Amino acid sequence: MTAATVRTPRLTPTAGAATGAAIDRYPSPGTGARFRHAWSPTRLSAAVAVARPPGRRAPIGGPLNDELEFFASIGARRDFAHGTRLIEGGQKIQEVHLIVRGAVAVVSDRGERQPILGFTMPDELCCPVPLLLNEPALWDAVTVTTSSVITVTAAQFSAAVHDHWVDRWSTRSLSWLAAMGARSADLDCDLTGQTAALLLRHRGELPAALCRQTIADLLDADEQAIGPVLLHFERRGAVRLRGGRIAVTQVGILKSVVAASRRQRGCDLGPPEVIT
Repeated sequence: MTAATVRTPRLTPTAGAATGAAIDRYPSPGTGARFRHAWSPTRLSAAVAVARPPGRRAPIGGPLNDELEFFASIGARRDFAHGTRLIEGGQKIQEVHLIVRGAVAVVSDRGERQPILGFTMPDELCCPVPLLLNEPALWDAVTVTTSSVITVTAAQFSAAVHDHWVDRWSTRSLSWLAAMGARSADLDCDLTGQTAALLLRHRGELPAALCRQTIADLLDADEQAIGPVLLHFERRGAVRLRGGRIAVTQVGILKSVVAASRRQRGCDLGPPEVIT
């Protein structure tokens, strides 16, 4: 079942909404520390552009009009500082969050590295699918800017889906899981392959310095390690570096790098090889 998503960038709870919850303005100790560094609007926009192809929304889509009204009528509006972990991977999900303002990163755990698998943006829900499947959270969800959300308890959200939205949510849930699985596979490889996978998602042109920074942020890698990877791709003809800007020129080369890297995943989880 499909339906057009209704965008409401300034969602406000209706009269009588439960908005008296305590406001969380500071991150919990020891959580999200990686993301408390400054994410300027420009840098965040570049990161989202690299992670999400232009003109395409996340497959699960944003909530529809009646779903937005449901959240606004019974949810609690809460504010969070950047670097706050809203959902902890491996733990049971207690609440579902609708992003009103700001952005939340979906973060995987690869040991010392924590690549960002995607972003939850305004009018999108944060990690609702594991809740519906009665599974623990698959990944951490961490705010990367000061953010406002409308929070609904897990029980309320599950009841609404099963009572009113089961057809649309089953369809969107399956497509979301399929897309996130593919994205996880793309990123679960060496640094060169991960960089190639991210470049493939953004076919436009970016300032080279900003590209290095945002790819380093997304992969939780040292920015100095990204430069040699991009130069390697330029020598192979996969990208063009000109006038301080970078653009993809040979998609096939990047795809072959991702394919080769994914074949080797699990065998080489150590530091990336030095590219000469």
